[in-house]
Amino acid sequence: MFKESIRLPFIYFLSSTVYQMIDNRQVQWTDNIMISFFMFLLLMLYNWSKIPYKWKKDKVEKD
Repeated sequence: MFKESIRLPFIYFLSSTVYQMIDNRQVQWTDNIMISFFMFLLLMLYNWSKIPYKWKKDKVEKD
């Protein structure tokens, strides 16, 4: 789950940093880091929500 969640924010961070270096010659590190961090948190939450609850599975099996 962690590897799936870190890939997209890392690619975004690298691409935005390289783009800013080429285009502006000035990199906005805090913006890039914060956006990447929030992307990571949202993807972790999304991946976590896809996992079904174990208690629900146990309840269905008992019935």
